[in-house]
Amino acid sequence: MLNVRLLRCFVAVANELSFTAAAARLNMAQPALTRAVKQLEDHLEAHLLYRDTRNVRLTEIGHAFLKEAQAALEQITRAERVGREMARGELGQIRIGYMAFLSQDFLAPLLKRFSLQRPNVRVELFNLGTEQQRAALVDHTIDVGLMLGPFSIAGIASRELREEQLVVVMPQDHPLAALELVTANDLRGEKLVVGSESMWSVYRRAVFSEFDRLGISPQIAQEAPTTSAVLALVAAGLGLTIFPLSPTLHLTSQMTVLRPFAMGQGKMTTICAWNKINPNPSVAALLDCIFCAPAGS
Repeated sequence: MLNVRLLRCFVAVANELSFTAAAARLNMAQPALTRAVKQLEDHLEAHLLYRDTRNVRLTEIGHAFLKEAQAALEQITRAERVGREMARGELGQIRIGYMAFLSQDFLAPLLKRFSLQRPNVRVELFNLGTEQQRAALVDHTIDVGLMLGPFSIAGIASRELREEQLVVVMPQDHPLAALELVTANDLRGEKLVVGSESMWSVYRRAVFSEFDRLGISPQIAQEAPTTSAVLALVAAGLGLTIFPLSPTLHLTSQMTVLRPFAMGQGKMTTICAWNKINPNPSVAALLDCIFCAPAGS
């Protein structure tokens, strides 16, 4: 049966044109090397070498077979390298779900650090709401989710990343811009722009819990699926919105102002979640990059 050992034995002899030198190169006994080459020739039913007491030469078949054997060994070496690199999480791909407001101040620096540590790991990004990320983790269609917490389900591990500071985003000429801190009571009767239920369901429940606590019914005037659309509606004067403080908001600062939003009870946290059992070794590398990053990075 043809195997890698026989190929390596033949290639060594073919390159050295000496059984003695080839045996030394392979660190094996010369009789064992001779038997290996004979076994290969018997398997192929062909003579690969002319040999006598002084000389070793390749036959015509040997010359042709040498090229193929060398190519096969090179491919095997590449396959071994790829297998080891993937097993160490140095090669492959990883799928990350994330919420839009994390993209600039958290996700971008994370991807930069990760690409420096694992340059040969391809990252696939999925902009998904929290509910969609939860389902994707359970279905194994993403490896890691960056979402709103908490999240507790069998087989899924999670860890808090940070507490989000909420702000009210409003046009510059709005009367509430004069306040240093805005409460849900201040927003009684105000038109609100919110993310759509399909993408922002968990976020909406967290924010509106403060209104519920005070017995206030939020006045939803407009809904939009994306951060940019929500902020555009606010800039157009169609309502106010409550949003996690992020660099994205500062891009609209010429048309809007930001004021801290008071949460009387509870808090809004961002978490990282992943499957406890995941054969992708790149997950451990990413988690290490998330939770072991130097302060300020």
